[in-house]
Amino acid sequence: MSESAAARPVVVLAEPFSSASLIPPALRKAGLSPVALIDSRLSGIGVLTSFQADDYDAVIDHRGDLAATIDRARAQGQVVGVVPGTDRVEELCGQLAAVLTPDRVNVPELAGARRNKYLSHQAVAARGLPILRQLCTADPDEIAGWLDREGLTGHDLVVKPATSAGTDGVGFAPRGVGWRALHAGLLGAVNRYGAVNEQVLVQEYVTGTELAIDTVSFAGRHSVTDLLRYRKVHNEHGMAVYDSVEWVPYDTGAYGELLDYGLAALDAVGLRYWAAHTEVMLTAAGPRLIEINPRPAGAMNPLVTEIATGTSQVTRIVDICAGRGPMLPAGFVLRQPVMAVFLIAHSSGVVRNAEIFDRAQALPSYHSSVYLVRNGDRVQATTDLVSSMTMGYLILAHERVEQVHADRQAIRRLEAELVIEPD
Repeated sequence: MSESAAARPVVVLAEPFSSASLIPPALRKAGLSPVALIDSRLSGIGVLTSFQADDYDAVIDHRGDLAATIDRARAQGQVVGVVPGTDRVEELCGQLAAVLTPDRVNVPELAGARRNKYLSHQAVAARGLPILRQLCTADPDEIAGWLDREGLTGHDLVVKPATSAGTDGVGFAPRGVGWRALHAGLLGAVNRYGAVNEQVLVQEYVTGTELAIDTVSFAGRHSVTDLLRYRKVHNEHGMAVYDSVEWVPYDTGAYGELLDYGLAALDAVGLRYWAAHTEVMLTAAGPRLIEINPRPAGAMNPLVTEIATGTSQVTRIVDICAGRGPMLPAGFVLRQPVMAVFLIAHSSGVVRNAEIFDRAQALPSYHSSVYLVRNGDRVQATTDLVSSMTMGYLILAHERVEQVHADRQAIRRLEAELVIEPD
């Protein structure tokens, strides 16, 4: 660490992978010192880690020694933030923050509820908010009995890990058919975070409009950075394949019930600081929590959010670290309609004619691309968000939302011409 770096306030970024990799250059631009915290013993993630050691003034390898990690962080200078970049380090960040930044800590006893999908729902229900009917267990017979008691036998079900990311392992059992096989396939398997699934979550399947609320919190006050409307499709490879994500206005008239519910859910799990990505389904019966993720939205979402609004979770995290936390706005202004269209691989193999997507640049709303697939790339059939990112996505932005939607359909027509050669 240089002498000049030592004089700057320090921000510890724990597992600054995926979208969190956008934070260090923004911190440096604001005169702050980014320090990375990783644990070289851990495996998993695989969500476009984008980790570059040169982006940080120091890299701390935790390796399970909390006291040593605290000492190394203190040696970098005055720490003003300990920020989680992934779900799995949220509890560790809380332990570090309790010592390094005791005035910027999430509620310690609710750390499990911020990390585990089942526990988060239980915490939300304890606040009197409605949730999906669900059970988390390793015992399939317990699930069968629960389904009978709840009147869910023969109903559509979702089966997924209790802790993971990027729609990893999410399975669909239409009319309940196959839930046992899905449960057995996940139980004992290693999830995307490199952990063994010791229990599996089974939920009732609900329909409606799925949205995400992205926030940055300061002292328990939640600042909404963007609202996203998801379009997901079912295919033979998965039930949660991303088609597109649309940035929608911060409109308390249209989305007031959703916002009230989502921000109350953050209160319920004790999230008082830093970023969260909260997914909610607007059903005919009202909003229902899908999941809370105590980290920035993935897939480089802040890049697109800044196109749509001029700010993002990244800019507001920097605001907190620079002393502007009390001034964070409640919401945002949508400058223009924006959509990310995810390319879908309908089979596995080697891409042979990726140049067809060059024609998308002539679309009226074309803005840019992220991680766009190239000739010779080997891709897996798209099953979830992570496999979507091997194909990449196209960003559309235009003053007319109708043009954005028309150009999404044009991209799907281009995609139909894609040649993926089996290997």
